[in-house]
Amino acid sequence: MKINVIGGGPSGLYFAYLARKRLGDVEVNVFERNAPDATFGFGVVLADAGLLRLEAADAESFRRIQRITKHLSNQDIVLNGQAVTIHGPDYGGAVERLELLRVLQGLCAEAGVTVIHNADITDPATVEDADLVVGADGANSTLRERYAGAFGTEKGLLSNAFAWYGARMTHDRPTLSFRDAPGGAFVAHYYPYTSTMCTVVMECDRGAWQGCGFDAMNDDQRMAFSQQLFAQDLKGQPLVSNKSEWRNFVPIRNANWTHGHRVLIGDALRRAHFSIGSGTRIAMEDAIALIDALALQQGDVARALPQYVTTRRDTDRLTEAARQSYMWYEDMARHMAAARSPRDFAFGYLTRTSRVDADRVASLYPRFMADYRAEQAGAA
Repeated sequence: MKINVIGGGPSGLYFAYLARKRLGDVEVNVFERNAPDATFGFGVVLADAGLLRLEAADAESFRRIQRITKHLSNQDIVLNGQAVTIHGPDYGGAVERLELLRVLQGLCAEAGVTVIHNADITDPATVEDADLVVGADGANSTLRERYAGAFGTEKGLLSNAFAWYGARMTHDRPTLSFRDAPGGAFVAHYYPYTSTMCTVVMECDRGAWQGCGFDAMNDDQRMAFSQQLFAQDLKGQPLVSNKSEWRNFVPIRNANWTHGHRVLIGDALRRAHFSIGSGTRIAMEDAIALIDALALQQGDVARALPQYVTTRRDTDRLTEAARQSYMWYEDMARHMAAARSPRDFAFGYLTRTSRVDADRVASLYPRFMADYRAEQAGAA
């Protein structure tokens, strides 16, 4: 059996490693457009439930990933400088993306996967001489775009703009800091992924984009503005850019996950908005589900692909949660203005999707919920 994987990010490498380890004598090739030490972005989140699934799927890779993971607990939600701490169970962890790729590249080398870097597959037909072709090439997937009609690809465009940065600072928890700005609102999503580095995602709504003059600025000027606006959060540290471009998020979904012997996983299949912090987790769980199906069907691609789709349709719940989350952010200035207190705003944030209601907040964050109910009773 021969498998060609387009895309050498976390999901593509993880799938390739599992394929060699669990499917026996198979040829697995990964084609990655970038160099082995190239990465964009900073740290990625691996939520607690996702880490448990990685452990169940393969103990050795989990052990190595655990070594480079910074564990997180609790989170802060900040409204115009006033912070509310949400005490609760372990949030999971965050890992430097480049280190994650190095670990997975090492595992692939040990397992006998052929990884070809600097291989930009602009025409998927050049790698379709395989029993299975896996599109793990992200939001700009060439496999998906080549067969967009067959996959039933649908795209949207959000009005909020965002950019990914880093910051060299000591921090110990995921934080969301919302601030009023001329014309609208900004939010900084940030979390540590090493003892000295944080990922910082800056986002602003359409009103702030225009009101702050972002439409007339270049990306360096936008970074400088954001750095000044969130100087308190950044503890005086500068933002670090890594090809950090301001852009609008493009939601992607596909009515069909497979086309012939081709299959999509991760962001190539559906884009999880960064506000739910599950993109890497979902992508790697796609890889696990696809391998499980192939192993159960003994490499019979025609039977395994429908099983993969059936199994992973439950991720549509996370996709819907992501949609509800980004729609909440699209209207964040109104939510900020309507909040009666920072704690009231935090409760609204925690319940912004249909996956979390007041009972679940009370179960996950009893201390926060007790304080919130006491505050509401006092206000009444």
